[in-house]
Amino acid sequence: MTVPHDPPTGGTTPARALVVSSAALFTDMLVHGLAVPVLPRLPAVVGAGSAATGVLFASYAAAMIVATLFAGRVVDRHGPRTPLLIGLGGLAAATLLFATGGPYWLLMVARLAQGIAGGMSWVAALCLIAATTPMEKRGQSMGVALSTITLGVLVGPPLAGLLVEHFGTASPFLFAAAVAVVDGAMRIILVKGSPRVTDDVAGPLAVLRVPGSFSIVLAVVVGAAVLSGVEPVLPVHLKASSLTVGLLFGLAVLASITANPIVGRFVAAVSPRLFVGSGVVAAATALVVIGAADEMWQTSAGMVLLGASSALLLTPSTTLISQQGSRSVPPTLGGSFALYNLAYAGGLAGGPLLTGFAVQRAGFAAAMAVAATVLAGLGIAAVARLPRSLREPVDLA
Repeated sequence: MTVPHDPPTGGTTPARALVVSSAALFTDMLVHGLAVPVLPRLPAVVGAGSAATGVLFASYAAAMIVATLFAGRVVDRHGPRTPLLIGLGGLAAATLLFATGGPYWLLMVARLAQGIAGGMSWVAALCLIAATTPMEKRGQSMGVALSTITLGVLVGPPLAGLLVEHFGTASPFLFAAAVAVVDGAMRIILVKGSPRVTDDVAGPLAVLRVPGSFSIVLAVVVGAAVLSGVEPVLPVHLKASSLTVGLLFGLAVLASITANPIVGRFVAAVSPRLFVGSGVVAAATALVVIGAADEMWQTSAGMVLLGASSALLLTPSTTLISQQGSRSVPPTLGGSFALYNLAYAGGLAGGPLLTGFAVQRAGFAAAMAVAATVLAGLGIAAVARLPRSLREPVDLA
């Protein structure tokens, strides 16, 4: 994302950039979380079957990946403000279409619009921080912004369940539309001009070429897929209320948030292979437990373990991918997070597709076992070639 001759800030301060970027990422994942307990239970989706439900959930991430590739060019030409506004329009359209409740093809259009909005907003938000924040403070600001993603995922499912219980299935999306209006006002008012990145001169491919990066990408894919894989199939399997389903997913994300700082505290001292390997074992075990559960407490235990596994997989990977950016030629921080976002979106797409088709072919318990096996295989491949330590010498020659 480079235009070296352009002014670095365009009138937008680092504080404003952080607020706008954090709000954009939070809103996107809030809408994503709101959809989790609602979409699989809509009549149009139930009638389409488990495989179609998996496709519906995966389409968000697929559209996000495509939009991410184009968003970089838009940012290069016009700065982050334009894709932020494009993302706002797509998000508003998606929430209103979701509120209609169907038919299936219209929900698919809404999901694709949501993915395009997410791809535009994620890239623009992170580039806005990179364009306005000095390199020495940029990592901290990126961490704050990325933490709002987890917050949005945490709040979305239980809030959706509560709204559905009291106001009907359209209410979560109407609420999301109201949040988008506030978010949009912040994007319009606080982002002045079109600031552009001036010192991140490489993209995600440069980071991917650094030895060890592909293994980190696999770990991120598995970390994103473990939770997204149960999103389209667990609500239908449990036949529980939207509030109960929302609380279950909220429990998983709460476990992840609790585990994140614990893992983060020791990530510099403990081998990434140990953390990621433990995450792979925990994720596979959690999926098997959820698939075999007969009681709600067993499902709850599996969801807690699933959330913890996500932290074990993603927290070390976030730190590792930023270091890989410093080792690329030329060095890049923006390229690191672009690669991370693409890997994360890949997991969000792959998880629902895998479980949706597996449930339709073999049933819920067998599908969870299949998912556990596939993700464990990918995770083992990642662990085998991960850097042994964060303290390995850096050689950019």
